[in-house]
Amino acid sequence: MKFRMKSEKAEVLSNNMRHYLSFIFTLFYFSTLNAFPVPKLTRPVTDLAGILSVETVGSLEQIVREHEKETSNQIAVLTINTLEGETISDVAIQVFDEWKLGQKGKNNGVLLLIAKEERKIWISVGRGLEGALTDIQAKYIIQNEIRPNFKSGDFDTGVSRGVDTIIQTIKGEYTPSASDVQTTKKILSNKDTMAIGFNGLIILFFSLFVSSVFGAIVTGLASFLLYPVFVFFFGKTIGIFLAILLFFLVLFFKSRVGTFGGGGSDGGGFGGFYSGGFGSGSWSGGGSDSWGGGGGDSAGGGSGGDW
Repeated sequence: MKFRMKSEKAEVLSNNMRHYLSFIFTLFYFSTLNAFPVPKLTRPVTDLAGILSVETVGSLEQIVREHEKETSNQIAVLTINTLEGETISDVAIQVFDEWKLGQKGKNNGVLLLIAKEERKIWISVGRGLEGALTDIQAKYIIQNEIRPNFKSGDFDTGVSRGVDTIIQTIKGEYTPSASDVQTTKKILSNKDTMAIGFNGLIILFFSLFVSSVFGAIVTGLASFLLYPVFVFFFGKTIGIFLAILLFFLVLFFKSRVGTFGGGGSDGGGFGGFYSGGFGSGSWSGGGSDSWGGGGGDSAGGGSGGDW
């Protein structure tokens, strides 16, 4: 009789685990469905949209490399044909964090992203340069230095002016007043993100006391609400993995303490599921002319505009 009960309990746990795994992989699938295909970083200016002349690309790359030698700041320019259905802010975060712009520990990178088909521009700034190149200043650069030239069809001058002004701003030589650009929407967005994350923490705590499949759904909801917070601090790609990892860790904890209805000793199946799977790294160059990120990451924000 005792053996039969243990067998039934193991079968129930096995069925539950299949439900949990199915749920989390479905969550992962939809969260990565629209992931932008980030190109490999090999040089400071990547003109996939073909809007810049060879002379401009060469000049910009020389300027960017010299600025990096002087300050260690890394500035990259990426032009693309289309956003593949994503928002430009999400694509910028993916590119920035994939390229690891800026030096590790300093996070002093800047990305100028241009989407040709959608006619959108975005400037992302690493956390280490947020004080020198604020969202207000980035917005001003787009509106007053890049956009007018783009509207007249002069992409070479627009991008060159944008990069030059970014460098001047970082050096403290170009400082527009705060009244030049409205930033209320950005501030409210940050507050809303933190409020959603706080609700996620409450639900996560509640999920610890809920068993069965419903408990997994509640845990998944909490992870979903905390996902925007992870994106805000770590970027979209890392945010997805953190939300999924949090889901698994909570399920593992609940299985250990018996929240699934006993049988805590059978809950070790998650051990090492993620171990060694997502090691950090950085771009490495294959020659003297190569160029890559130094291990930094974005602050998750930025400023954008269109033309």
